Amino acid sequence: MPGLDLNYFVRQASKMTEKIEQRKTELAEETVEGKSGDNLIVVLASGTQEIKSIKISPEAMALNDTGMLEDLLVAAVNNALNTSRTLMQTELGKLTGGMKIPGLL
Repeated sequence: MPGLDLNYFVRQASKMTEKIEQRKTELAEETVEGKSGDNLIVVLASGTQEIKSIKISPEAMALNDTGMLEDLLVAAVNNALNTSRTLMQTELGKLTGGMKIPGLL
């Protein structure tokens, strides 16, 4: 096709890739919080879905119910990961104009 500059598109794709990688690096330093059981368990995760810490309140330990504690822990971790995933999708979506790029997340 006359007038089609493939080098331009390659350069644009390269710039976008650089911006995405930079933002992913920044997201790795950001944290989000997931909670369960009226804050009995609080989980901190990075913006790149890495669990950073888990806090279990003394009140949760005092329940002396292992099954309930396990359920609360799973709920808090899932909450943190979902929040982190949403953050990443939102932030990277800003760079891609909302385009869904396979393998990006």
